[in-house]
Amino acid sequence: MKQEVATGAVIYSEDRQGTRQYLLVKSKDRNFWGFAKGHVEAGESYEAAAIREIKEETGLDVQVNTDFAEKITYPLANGAEKVSIFYISHVAQLPKTHKQLSEISDIQWLSYELAYQTLTYDNLKAVLAKAEAYLNQTNHN
Repeated sequence: MKQEVATGAVIYSEDRQGTRQYLLVKSKDRNFWGFAKGHVEAGESYEAAAIREIKEETGLDVQVNTDFAEKITYPLANGAEKVSIFYISHVAQLPKTHKQLSEISDIQWLSYELAYQTLTYDNLKAVLAKAEAYLNQTNHN
């Protein structure tokens, strides 16, 4: 079976009160809320693809923590299988974002509860829940 691979990250920061906030993006073409991600190009590492795609979609320069890597798979209409790998990335002080107008219709920083409610698909909600648990377990802000 043919596979299409995409990588991205669950991006988080803290607001002025120290509450963790997650960055969600709304896809323009398919009109769903998810995480910044995109296709891996030929010869590109998964980490490099995640960093590039996040920069393209949000304007943010990030590093990704590959100790957290959640993979989801699902079938595509063309018969291929989509594999999406999500890392985790911390950015300081809720930075300004700049959406990629050709692909992203909206970007929001949301608390865990609101982010969970806003995500369109259950498999992405599961990724967020695992990221939240990972951060709580490893004592990240």
